[in-house]
Amino acid sequence: MLGWRKRNDGFEWREYVRTTILVRRKHRRDRAGEAGKAAVENMKAAGQRGVAAGAEGAKAVGRGAINVGQQGAAIGAAGAKAMGRGAYFYGREGAKLGAVGARAAGSKLRASIPIAAEYLRRFGAALFAVLAYSWAVISTLAGIVYDYAGPLLAPIGRTLRQPSIRLPLLIVGAVALAGGIIRAFANGFERDTVVALSIGIVVLGALALAHGASAIPAWLTSPFAGLGGRVRGGLAGSAASPVVQTAFAACVLILLAAGAWTMWAPSTSGSMTTASLRSERAARAAPTPGEIEGRGSAVTGDTLRVGATLVRLEGIESPEPDQACIGADGREWSCGRTARQALSGILRAGRVTCEVSDPIDGTATGDCKVDGRDVAGELVSAGHVFAVHGIFSSYGGLEDEAHANKAGIWAGQARRPSEYRQQKWEEAKRDAPDGCPIKGSVRGSRRYYIVPWARGYERVKVSESRGERWFCSEAEAREAGFRPSEQS
Repeated sequence: MLGWRKRNDGFEWREYVRTTILVRRKHRRDRAGEAGKAAVENMKAAGQRGVAAGAEGAKAVGRGAINVGQQGAAIGAAGAKAMGRGAYFYGREGAKLGAVGARAAGSKLRASIPIAAEYLRRFGAALFAVLAYSWAVISTLAGIVYDYAGPLLAPIGRTLRQPSIRLPLLIVGAVALAGGIIRAFANGFERDTVVALSIGIVVLGALALAHGASAIPAWLTSPFAGLGGRVRGGLAGSAASPVVQTAFAACVLILLAAGAWTMWAPSTSGSMTTASLRSERAARAAPTPGEIEGRGSAVTGDTLRVGATLVRLEGIESPEPDQACIGADGREWSCGRTARQALSGILRAGRVTCEVSDPIDGTATGDCKVDGRDVAGELVSAGHVFAVHGIFSSYGGLEDEAHANKAGIWAGQARRPSEYRQQKWEEAKRDAPDGCPIKGSVRGSRRYYIVPWARGYERVKVSESRGERWFCSEAEAREAGFRPSEQS
């Protein structure tokens, strides 16, 4: 048996097995290659079909987008047309309603005019009644006073009726009254104005009392004997007229409104300079240190008046009222007048409270606030005034910010008031005798001096025949008895 296995019998089994394995391997490789080729062909076919499908899809999307865009454009055009028609419709309806409302308002206004006129007429009638009652009371009291005081004042009346005394007093009273009225219109009711008016009224009133009806000559009283009765009768008849009553009430209301505006709106009139306010300082009593409060009015860009007190804002310096600054465009503008207007605008906001220190030359210095706002700080921040420099400068930082922001005077070329005054001094000094440019002027009993930077300096002529002269300093002028002018 073992020997049989070892026999070959002419058939090579090993070669057969090996060949069979190789053939099968080759068949497997061939099938794998054919499968790969088929897969590649299938992938190519699938890719071609995908590309075709994508192209068809893109075309479909494009056609859909065009269709949607066309439909959207059509819808938008229709909507725009609808909106236009709606706007036109509602605008037309609104115009109609507005016209109807205007006509209704006009009708109501026309209907209210007679009502308002009736109320004005009643108010005027009440005023006439009050005036008539007041005149009756005053006449009665005057009659009683005249009856009892007449005998006591008779000697004074006889003295005042003397021609040598009557004429001078009449002139003095008339001049004082006229001067007071003129000053009241020019400068308001200041202390000097009130004094002049009081003197005129007292003097003329005393003369009128002294020269009663019995003392007037008959030739003068006869033409006017019945004038008083006729005037009273005419006034009584006019007072009963509705037109007169309405007009009188309207005039009274207008006068009250004007008086309220004059009282509450601070005045900014005046031509005083920043450097020299001594004329008004000398005319007023020196204020005492402490806190003052009231309505303020601007005198210059850094000086205000509170009641009877002049207050110079501490830590700032305003351009002179006539000083001009150069703007960013190279043009001149009145920075001094602008600074005063800015201060006036701040003061209109409410009552001012100032903490003042010891007065210098009749003007106090201090810090002022309006509704908690620092007046000087706001002027510096807005570029209207300069900050006083020094170790204890309070507004140097605000001035640097205004300078950086090119606010107000810092938008162009700005000169400090001291430089402006020095320039004016040197210009006047070249033409003045002995280099003394301050002009001393005499007007009647008044002796005042004018500095070179004051308004109207060039128009003042010095005449030595009237006692006028030139001064080299303000101190020299004051020692000679001259006082500063309102423009100095």
